[in-house]
Formats: sequence, structure tokens, C-alpha cells
Amino acid sequence: MPRRPAAPLPKPPDFPPEKTYAALKNQLATLDNLRDKHFRAAHDFEMEWENLTHNILIHGFGENSENVGRFDSARWAGVHSAGGMSEGRLQNNFDKRVAAYTALLKSVLAELELMMPTAEIAGAYEAGEEYQLYRDLKTIVGFATKDLYIIDNYLSTELFDVYMENVAPGPTVRVLTSQVTDPVRLVAEKFSKRGGFELRSSKDVHDRVILADDRCWVMGQSIKDAAKKKPTYIVEHSGATSMRRIYEAIWPLATMVVKG
Repeated sequence: MPRRPAAPLPKPPDFPPEKTYAALKNQLATLDNLRDKHFRAAHDFEMEWENLTHNILIHGFGENSENVGRFDSARWAGVHSAGGMSEGRLQNNFDKRVAAYTALLKSVLAELELMMPTAEIAGAYEAGEEYQLYRDLKTIVGFATKDLYIIDNYLSTELFDVYMENVAPGPTVRVLTSQVTDPVRLVAEKFSKRGGFELRSSKDVHDRVILADDRCWVMGQSIKDAAKKKPTYIVEHSGATSMRRIYEAIWPLATMVVKG
């Protein structure tokens, strides 16, 4: 008798904890779109949300993990019967699913926080310490769960080629610079396919600032040159609200270059 083909092995995790955390934190935020909604009106969004969240959990923990199993159980929250259910019961089950998803994601995020190393941003970098700066800057970029706003007056394709891969799928991404070269425009157009992205230019840009949600960092050199030949720094700014107000005022007056 011919041998039966072996069953495929369950998919192992392939996302680092930081990426899983950022993606699931965004899913928890978008879950607000389901709260207090009628289950029929929310059906399409719920299906999309469930599929994406399920896939993120598989990438983060593995196909046969406990967290994936808990998510599958949350899908069946409420009371079910084979003989059909009333509109009221269907609505109640929907509300219980949303509550179960919320509790699950909060628990998973707490677990991931224990798995992630404490982010220790070096702050100061000697000339030649490009890798240390690269590591810390990727960490900062990954902090964004809602909005990432990068201001750098001398931009190169390195921003997209090296750093942007650490951005979670959910946050909007904005980049403001003083001048845009053709190579930067070309790469930015490719990056814009992710959606939620804009690149603008303004002559009012002089500093290097990274705004990730409600946090702010300033850099001594442009990202393209940082720590290559001269020492530099990355410092978290305590006046994040003031810094954001300054650069939000510049943004609507800046010239649109790429939007996706």
C-alpha cells in the first residue's frame, strides 16, 4: 500500500515579540469599531478583524499555541443552539465576543510585555557606532501604534530600506523633509502602497524629530549620516506635546509629494 503523506507540521511563530505586540495593540484599538454596534452592520468588519488578528497570533505564537486556541474559543462566546437563534440572542453573543476579544488581547499584550527586552536607548553614539544607532532607531520606530511622524531635513532612501520594516501595519506614517530627491520619491511611492502614508516637503524643516504616538525623540544628525563619521545622539524629549504642536502646524502648509 502506498504511504499516506505526512500531515503538515503546524506553523511555528515567526514574528518577534515587539512586532507581535505592536500589531495586536493596534487590533485592540480598532476593536472599538465593533463596540455598541448592531451585529449585522458590523459583520464584514468583524470578519476582517478576526482573520487579521488570528493570523497575527499565529505569526506571534505559532499555529498550535494556547493563545490561538483561546482566540478560537472567544469566537464562540455566548450561548448557541442548533435550532436557530433570535435577533436578541445573536446580538448578545456578538457583544460577548467583543468583550471576550478585549479580555484576550489585554492578557496577550501583558504576556508579550514580559517577553520583550526593556528598550534601552543608548542616547549618545561615537563615530562608527552605526549599528547601535540603527538598533535603537528601529526600536523607536516600532513604538508607534497609531501615528508615526518623522521630520528630517536631509532624507535618503535608507529611511525606507532599513528602518520602516519595523513599523506595525496599523499606524499612519508621515514624513516631512526639506527636499526630496528622485530616488527617495521612487522608494516612497513603493512604500505608500501600504496605505496611510504621506511624504511632504517644507523649507521650514531644520531639525531631526521622531514623533511616535505621544512620545518624541530628537536626533543630532540626519538619519542618513547618523554616527557614520561624527558622534551624535538620540534623546527623548519631555515636551512631546509642544513638539507635536510645532510640527503639526507646519504639516498642512507643506507640499504634498507622495500619498498612499
